[in-house]
Amino acid sequence: MKTAILKINNISRRNIFWVLMSFSILFLGSYIYFITQTIVNTASYRVIEKELAVLNSNISELESDYFSLKKSVNLNLAKELGYVEVSNIKFIDKDAISQTLSLVKTIE
Repeated sequence: MKTAILKINNISRRNIFWVLMSFSILFLGSYIYFITQTIVNTASYRVIEKELAVLNSNISELESDYFSLKKSVNLNLAKELGYVEVSNIKFIDKDAISQTLSLVKTIE
């Protein structure tokens, strides 16, 4: 009877040892994986940060070009490009539009 208990005890100790070893290997592997992912993400973040700085400087240059071109547009340039002044100006009345819309409820 004692030998049977000792055999069971010995088998359960081996099983517990291998289960603990497999968990240790699993945790070590996941630790290494997450550390490498953190390093890769940090490197990617730095590359993206540099690209963002370049793009922001390009945006600044384009904005300055836009403002300089905007200042150069005047009535003489518009006439040279073929634009003409409008002689008959018509404005839209809000009341006229609201009466023709089907979703507007009129209170009488």
